[in-house]
Amino acid sequence: MLGLNLFDIIQHILLLLILVFFMKYLMYNPVVKFINKRKETVEQTVKENERLSAEVKEIKENSDKIVEEARKKAETISFEATKEAEARSKEILAEAKKKSDDMIERSKKEIENQKAKLQAEVKEEVGSLAIDIASKVLEREVSAADNKKVIDECLKGWDNN
Repeated sequence: MLGLNLFDIIQHILLLLILVFFMKYLMYNPVVKFINKRKETVEQTVKENERLSAEVKEIKENSDKIVEEARKKAETISFEATKEAEARSKEILAEAKKKSDDMIERSKKEIENQKAKLQAEVKEEVGSLAIDIASKVLEREVSAADNKKVIDECLKGWDNN
């Protein structure tokens, strides 16, 4: 034969089995455990990333809602401020109109009072002019020229006052 005996073949098979056994327990199992552990770590990282992505999405949605609410609130405040400014403007205009109307009314009353005073003064002046004219007429005989002269003097006196 080839120079191999049965004892050597059995010995080689036993050594091969021992080598395979030790290789499996000393090298294969630790590598498989390392790969499985690494696989678990990767899966946990993927799950954590998915959880964080969901959390980020939720936070983004919440922040979008908050921004939208803030925008609506700002619009409401702006609308209310505009409305309040318009109301205040109307109040100011109403007050100004009332004051203006009051001033016009007071001015009208003052004009009426002045008019009444002037009418009283004119009546008094006309009365005194009539007395002056009558006294001048009675002092002497009146001709048409004298009458015209007296009227002119009265009118000049009236114009001077």
